[in-house]
Amino acid sequence: MKTLYHNGNIHTMLGTETVSSILVENGHIIALDAAPEDLDQGDLRVDLGGRAVLPGFHDSHMHFLNYAIDKQKVDFFNCKSLEEMAQATQLYIEKFDIKEGMWIQGGGWNENNFDSKKLPTREDLDRISSGHPMMFTRACCSVAVANTAALKAAGIFEAPPQLPDGKIVTDHSGVPTGMLEERARFLVYDIIPKIGKERIKTLILDYQQDLLRTGLTTVQTDDFKLWDAAFPDILDAYFELDREGLLNVRFIEQIRLIDHDSLDQFLEMGLKTGSGSGFFKIGAYKLLPDGSLGGKTAALREPYLGDPENTGILTYTHETLYPLLEKAHQAGLQLAMHSIGDRAMDLVLDCYEKLQAEHPKNDPRFRIIHCQITAEDIIDRFKHMDVIAEIQPLFIRADMHVCDALIGAERTAWSYNWKSFLDKGVHVSGSSDAPVEPFDPLHGIHAAVTREGLDGLPHGGWLPEQKLSVQESVALYTSGSAYTAYEEDFKGQLSKGYLADFIVLSEDPFNVDPKRIKDLVVEQAYVGGRLVYTASQPAPVC
Repeated sequence: MKTLYHNGNIHTMLGTETVSSILVENGHIIALDAAPEDLDQGDLRVDLGGRAVLPGFHDSHMHFLNYAIDKQKVDFFNCKSLEEMAQATQLYIEKFDIKEGMWIQGGGWNENNFDSKKLPTREDLDRISSGHPMMFTRACCSVAVANTAALKAAGIFEAPPQLPDGKIVTDHSGVPTGMLEERARFLVYDIIPKIGKERIKTLILDYQQDLLRTGLTTVQTDDFKLWDAAFPDILDAYFELDREGLLNVRFIEQIRLIDHDSLDQFLEMGLKTGSGSGFFKIGAYKLLPDGSLGGKTAALREPYLGDPENTGILTYTHETLYPLLEKAHQAGLQLAMHSIGDRAMDLVLDCYEKLQAEHPKNDPRFRIIHCQITAEDIIDRFKHMDVIAEIQPLFIRADMHVCDALIGAERTAWSYNWKSFLDKGVHVSGSSDAPVEPFDPLHGIHAAVTREGLDGLPHGGWLPEQKLSVQESVALYTSGSAYTAYEEDFKGQLSKGYLADFIVLSEDPFNVDPKRIKDLVVEQAYVGGRLVYTASQPAPVC
């Protein structure tokens, strides 16, 4: 049976082409601008009512299960002070009747949003409760703060160890302040009780609809960052839901395994990039060689402004990173490395260059996620080596307010240079890094087009020469992301032979004031020609 979706303003994303109808059969588009006479008896017609239609959005990097489980932890995203963090935690303890001795986790705090820009300490958390071990993760997910009970449970309160790839921050007396940077966080995360496969399945089913509300029909998700669960349980949960036909979003799992033992354990399963089905498959191997800008752990060529001893943290050296990438590369895994600072990008690009020299592959599609603090020579290396840049447009909403103070105006001018990447012919994709930032692609498109915050400031946009057009910005979340996953031949466009993954919008983003793009509503989402979401009530901001 065929279905004709007609009377629409359908943006195919094949250039600026638009059509009025698509004919769908067996989950794929079989014709464009088809007419009712092309139908057989029993075929269906769906009137799109003249509305705008786009390919389903595709986020090339997020942490979906972190988003899902964080919905059940203390949320500090909107907190403006340590006092508000304390109030939110007390309400959480009372609401869920958290007994003494039970762990309390929270996330999303950002001291740059506080009225008084003071980092939380273990003493601040102890004042909330000394009877609960607590671990609160910063919005960037590179830094966390633990209370005394948590530090003692992890065995790092007395004589805290020195780490090559992280830092247990101490005061002048050598006593931990509670702040844990980069890999030091896992000294606490690793002792928090884990959730099992069935709970993971429930989280996926409970929250996949939130993705569809924003038009996301495909997400590439690094769920192994979920310190609450073991990676075999995560994989089993997805594979089982796929076999049961319960996934309405197409998930691509990014494999974050930080050492040889865990990578070997995964490789023994016989999985590689592309293993799986149309609704759940294995994606790229992903590591975090540096941290975050806001946490001052992104690895920079030159020190942070006013902090001459701090050039950030490299969690790997060339000698420790390259063997992991070599093993994954030779085992059939695509590579996608987190790199925010220019020094981290230098390290990753050096490793990629060596891999192609020693183990050349046709079209390896090496990827770097974030690409924030760049320089012209780095962008030139991206182009020369054909490395994909994966950007998060929403990051500028927070970082535009702190970038100059952290790295100075000269380096800021070579940061978040999305237009420069595109102008030099680099493949660029769009993502959110959720829950670091909300995953709504319409908000990402708004940020890429306007370079403004929600308040419309700064007027004319931040670093306005790096603004993207609406066409370029929508492409980030459609054809651009499809390319990262070797899916450009069947996803990211609405063309003959492509999957019938598409969304229907309340208005056309190509024909509204760009400032209003963030306010558009996804009214319907189709995956494989099947209606999987309709906006029967106002959707929450995600």
